[in-house]
Amino acid sequence: MRKIFICAIVALLSIVSTTAIAGSDDVMITRDGSFINVKVLRISNSDVNFINLDKKRQGELKAPTDYVYMIMKEKGSNVLFDEEGNQTTSSHVKIDKKDNVLFLNNGKFFPVFNVEIGKNEISYKLKGSKKAPVEKVTKDEAFLLKNSDGTTTLFNNKYIEKMRKAKAEAQAKAAAAPSVPSAQIPTSQTATTSLTSQATPSTQATPAVTTTPNTPSTSTGELKFSPATTLSDDEIVRRVYAKQPYTLYGKGTIAEYIIMKGDKQSQFMGLPTYVQQVVAEEKVSNGLLGVYVKQVLLNKKHEPSKGISASFKSYYYPTEIDTAGTFHLTHDISRDFYLLSSRQGYAMLLPSMPNVGDKLKCGTIADNSKNLFGGTVKLKAEYTDFYVDGTETVTTPAGTFNCIRLKGKVFEDNSAYKVNYQYTWWLARGVGFVKYEIINVDGKDANVPTTILLNKLERP
Repeated sequence: MRKIFICAIVALLSIVSTTAIAGSDDVMITRDGSFINVKVLRISNSDVNFINLDKKRQGELKAPTDYVYMIMKEKGSNVLFDEEGNQTTSSHVKIDKKDNVLFLNNGKFFPVFNVEIGKNEISYKLKGSKKAPVEKVTKDEAFLLKNSDGTTTLFNNKYIEKMRKAKAEAQAKAAAAPSVPSAQIPTSQTATTSLTSQATPSTQATPAVTTTPNTPSTSTGELKFSPATTLSDDEIVRRVYAKQPYTLYGKGTIAEYIIMKGDKQSQFMGLPTYVQQVVAEEKVSNGLLGVYVKQVLLNKKHEPSKGISASFKSYYYPTEIDTAGTFHLTHDISRDFYLLSSRQGYAMLLPSMPNVGDKLKCGTIADNSKNLFGGTVKLKAEYTDFYVDGTETVTTPAGTFNCIRLKGKVFEDNSAYKVNYQYTWWLARGVGFVKYEIINVDGKDANVPTTILLNKLERP
């Protein structure tokens, strides 16, 4: 439920409740630390209507004002939003994209260098003078640090915690409600992420997640995987993108990983030392957005891997996402001279806003693959005991990311081996896997995990 604002929000908005902004290219910074290139259409007391210039096919989007931290204008005054959504303006400040920029909770921001993040304080020097003195702010004063590589470090996560609390309260309320026959259950709207599509007249009455009597739905506690078969393909794509789940998507996106054993580049299950996951295709089928990922292998010299084994490791595997942001998390199990030909099942279901401690609905992936000689090989991986272990800021060669941390067990069974693994996965919103740790429980080196780190991220 939307909170009720006080009558006089700020003097700027006491005259008009809606401000129209010229169609210049601006940057919207959100309370979860995202920087979005936007064309702002309207700002009202409660919402910001805009176009995401990097994902125009989403159409017009709407974000609650309490979700927005700042709109940095290309020209003219910046628009600031406090934690309640109240608006003020500040003078236009031009910053270089290559700068590290520290943003404070009060809306002030400035380019910095020599940044050190301590337990309770952040020390830095102001850009502009090599002899600049060291200055400090407490972490409680800071909102986020935008790093020169485009990544961000979020210090104020009150909005994320507020959304988690709202979701938990909605789930508790739903669990406490008396049960009624499924045909009589009314459509209800629980807490979701704050970026939503602007409804068109033809879809205005459609809830964010649509389930018809003939639509299959897999449940794990309050989590449901719900195909939206009544929506158009374009609307499904808009809503999936607006939810931004913890998976890699966007046709042409490349996530490159480096494989480490201890402190050294290594190999895992015969793979070269660099692995690229490329989003080769996106398409809507049966009410879900399917994202198809191709794996490309590079050798230690960062060149395309040669030989028979490399040709058998270029394959596609899908991730399916529904309009609530829940998605089938899948994984690569076709390795060592195997080429994936078809896949059934999924590793687990993951919601768009998981909570620490959540147990995840796990499944089994069954692959039909071809081996080096053209024969059919059946591969299977069973995923068990996965849960959200916590949150963590992870730094990799690709940058620093705010992640959720998943832990669980995987049993792999194919014609060559049967083995038990202990997995720890770190996932960042809109990126997917940032870091893996894999321990072969049955192996001799069980105390030395194989680590796979995000080495580079490229978007079209």
